[in-house]
Amino acid sequence: MKVFLIIAGLSVLLCGGGLVACTALVGKAASDVSEDQAAKAGHVKLTSCEGESAGSELLANVTVDLEVNNSSESQNTYFIDVFVLDAKGTRVGNTTTIVSDVRPGQKAVEQAMVVLSQKVTGKITCKVDKVS
Repeated sequence: MKVFLIIAGLSVLLCGGGLVACTALVGKAASDVSEDQAAKAGHVKLTSCEGESAGSELLANVTVDLEVNNSSESQNTYFIDVFVLDAKGTRVGNTTTIVSDVRPGQKAVEQAMVVLSQKVTGKITCKVDKVS
């Protein structure tokens, strides 16, 4: 109980006594998160992006193949946001794929399906937007 009171008192002293101390604590945590996301993004590779044409009344599907190569020292789960873009660069579909529990040094492959939000003519491309 005494330890809790000491920690609570220090928190009030630091955060209640000055905005700079709280900002520094929050800023450190945010930078750690962004570094972790940047490292994870380096583990992900888009290996294929192929559209399947649909009938005249249906929207096309796009199959996205991803490869995750965990080069860190800890087991990770990857949340991967993928955008599908038309020939003009307009986003016409997206998906979030989860690749769970990839051990250090392990490689995992995942396939995702994206149903496009509109009919598209011309070339489509895929882009990994964010990894967390």
